Amino acid sequence: MKKLLGVIGVLALAAALLPAQGYADLRGSFALVTNGAPFPNGCEQPAVRPGLVIPNPLHPQTGVDLYFAFTSRSLVPGREAVRSIVLFANVDQAFLRGFTAAPYLKHDPDANISYFDPAWSHDGRYLAYIQQDYDGANPGLYVQEYDLTGDEEVDSTPIGAPVLVFSGPARRPAWHPSQHTLSFDSNHEGSFNVYTVDVLPTLGAPVRRTFDNLRAEQMSSWHPNGHDIVYSTNKFGPNVLEIVDIALSSGDPGYTRLAEANFKFVSHNNADFSSNGDDIYYDAPSGEDANGLQAIWKLNVPSQAKCEIQLDILADSDPSVGTVVNSWQGSGPYNDFLFVTQSGGGLNSWRGNPVGSCLTPLPVLATTDPAVINPGNEPFLAMTLRFPPETKAAGYVCRTGNVGGEGVRVRATIFASPTLAGLTFPNISDPAVPPAAAGTAQCVDRVDTLSTSPLVTDRIILCHINRRTLINRMTALGLTDKTEALEVTAYSNITGRSFKGFAYVKVNKKATAGSAVALLNNSPNPFNPVTKISFQVAKAGNYAVKVYNVHGALVKTLANQRFEAGVHEVGWDGRSTAGEKAASGVYFAKVHSNVDGDESNSIRMVLAK
Repeated sequence: MKKLLGVIGVLALAAALLPAQGYADLRGSFALVTNGAPFPNGCEQPAVRPGLVIPNPLHPQTGVDLYFAFTSRSLVPGREAVRSIVLFANVDQAFLRGFTAAPYLKHDPDANISYFDPAWSHDGRYLAYIQQDYDGANPGLYVQEYDLTGDEEVDSTPIGAPVLVFSGPARRPAWHPSQHTLSFDSNHEGSFNVYTVDVLPTLGAPVRRTFDNLRAEQMSSWHPNGHDIVYSTNKFGPNVLEIVDIALSSGDPGYTRLAEANFKFVSHNNADFSSNGDDIYYDAPSGEDANGLQAIWKLNVPSQAKCEIQLDILADSDPSVGTVVNSWQGSGPYNDFLFVTQSGGGLNSWRGNPVGSCLTPLPVLATTDPAVINPGNEPFLAMTLRFPPETKAAGYVCRTGNVGGEGVRVRATIFASPTLAGLTFPNISDPAVPPAAAGTAQCVDRVDTLSTSPLVTDRIILCHINRRTLINRMTALGLTDKTEALEVTAYSNITGRSFKGFAYVKVNKKATAGSAVALLNNSPNPFNPVTKISFQVAKAGNYAVKVYNVHGALVKTLANQRFEAGVHEVGWDGRSTAGEKAASGVYFAKVHSNVDGDESNSIRMVLAK
């Protein structure tokens, strides 16, 4: 038996005692919750379970919901469409951090019965779900009661028998804030429509709430006011979000309104309201391009402002909004949310927040030493970051830890921070690195003395990058012999608040002469399964083109041969050295030179199946 709250308390205490990173998730704004969980067929349909909260040890007034449920597909051959419902801890990389594989809430080991579309009541005690036979027969909407103690075995053990709420085709149940009523989708009258049904304390009859017999209304969510329901409708072609006020409608379709007045003609799905009802989270194509992969969006209904919450360029969908209202360092109130993504390979459930994507980046000041790159410069270029007064006033400190405020996240891989012209600062172990950067950290804390009389100091972060890497990037882009403003980005430790600035750098063309290789690009990107990688070599010789995964492991050597000076191209078919198909995810290409030991910078490639 495992007391999750007890384990969380230990983690919180440990985090509070470690000022270096504290409560930080894997990617600031994002946490890969199901990473490493033993569900090879994916962790989909996340559903936040309210009632218990993991406090943020650095800011106890905030936190996240302790539990959530998700569905995973069967491993029985031929019945991969059959699903089970699983209870899981809402902790960044929970399984890799020592949490046991979460127990099943609804599961048939023989895969004769499928359980899916989980939805929790607002007190976290009642699970609504859809059940049907493996072949789709005997569908129905059920409700099952559970306890809520913080002990995962107790909290995954059903209380009594499940209650059949609706017999027939049904999908996507959602709980009314009072937790007495459910909404759901059904096409038992022909077209898909939204229905409501009273569940507690007594079972009532379903009531139809949408009325277009020629179109589909589905995927509903309740506003906290208890009478507005948002759903997707295809009455205009692609699905858009519409709201019906059931307190006024009484069967009259005139009491509906668009959630977004000036919508784009792309598909909007899986809407879920925020705690205050002002925001709607949903999924729609990235950039609102009909050909783009799905991404998570947030629409503020009163202002009609919206933003795309960007994790990466893979498909993200199906948000489930948390119940905890957070506010941190001037971010304003916000909810975390769970969602499904292909990032990291396979289908996993992640947690995110809108802070990094939906708030204007705060300024960061960046300088490089040297600012002009000439032949004979030291092999490493130093970059100094410092915060201007407005960023400090917002509660942020220019240091890697959270001492005196929220610090800056330092990562060389997976959503890197900081970056210079898109380049990361890899770990340093080269003895040629200046003493200020000695050790293995890609960026280090420093105190900069601005004056001695009176004594004025400032916190800064000092990073070092291989000079040749930057030369290669600027040469490939044609940015030589003039001063260029190179974008500098970073994000904060706890919420992922973004910082943006510019460093002014000039690369004199003579300094590029020693550059043996430069990666240019790959096309297409994302790709499935074939892409072509372009690179340039300054002089003839033997070069190896290699593909690595996000962990730095070699996936495949694409070429190891002589190339003449000029631009060349090699292809990758998405397979490993052993001939196995590579999983969806991020990969990196590098060109290694045997001419003078030089190595190109890497380019990021996305295999999206």
